[in-house]
Amino acid sequence: MGFRVILVAVMGLGAMYMMHLLAQDWNRIRPIQGITNLAGQATSQLQGIATQAGSGLQSIASLAGRASASAFNRGKRSTRQELYARGLRPHPTVDWKRILSRDPFECLQSLICQLMSGAEQSSPEAELLMDFLESSVEMAPAKIGRAFSRGLALRGSTESCYNEYPFCLYSAKTMLRILRWFSESEIKVLPDDEE
Repeated sequence: MGFRVILVAVMGLGAMYMMHLLAQDWNRIRPIQGITNLAGQATSQLQGIATQAGSGLQSIASLAGRASASAFNRGKRSTRQELYARGLRPHPTVDWKRILSRDPFECLQSLICQLMSGAEQSSPEAELLMDFLESSVEMAPAKIGRAFSRGLALRGSTESCYNEYPFCLYSAKTMLRILRWFSESEIKVLPDDEE
C-alpha cells in the first residue's frame, strides 16, 4: 500500500514539473494582459467621444462597428492564423521536445487530446492553446500531432482521452488551473522600494 502512495506522489510531482515547463512557454503564447487592458480602455474612451461629438461621428463609429463585427464573425482562430501566415504577427515558439522529454506520464498529450475533444470550451486559456495548436501543429513533434488528431477523432467524448493516456491523472480543467497558476506566478513583479 505504501509503495502505491509513493508511486502516485511521484507521478503527481512529475506532472506538476511538466506543467511548470509548459507554463514557461505559455507566457510566450498568451497575449500581454496590460496591453489588452489598455486597448480596451482606449476603445471605451473613443466610444465616449463619438457619442458626444454628434451624428457624423456616430455614423462613422457605427460603420467601424459593423466592420469590426464582420471581422469578429470570421472567428478568432482564422484571424490569428491569417496573421501568422502573412507574417504580420511573429509565430511564438514552444519547445515541445523539451516538454515531452520531461513528461513521462504524457500529461501534455492528455491535455491536448482533452481540449481538442471538447473539454473546457468556455475557458479562454483552452481556446488560446487550441488556437496556437491549430496554427502550429504541422511544426510540432509527432506525439503532439497524434494527440491533436486523436482529440479531434474523439470529439464529444473527453473521457476516452483518459484511456489513451492512462498515466496522467489530471483533467483538462485541473491542468489549465495549474498552468494558469504557474504562468501568473512567473510574471509577478515586485514593487520597487520607495524611499
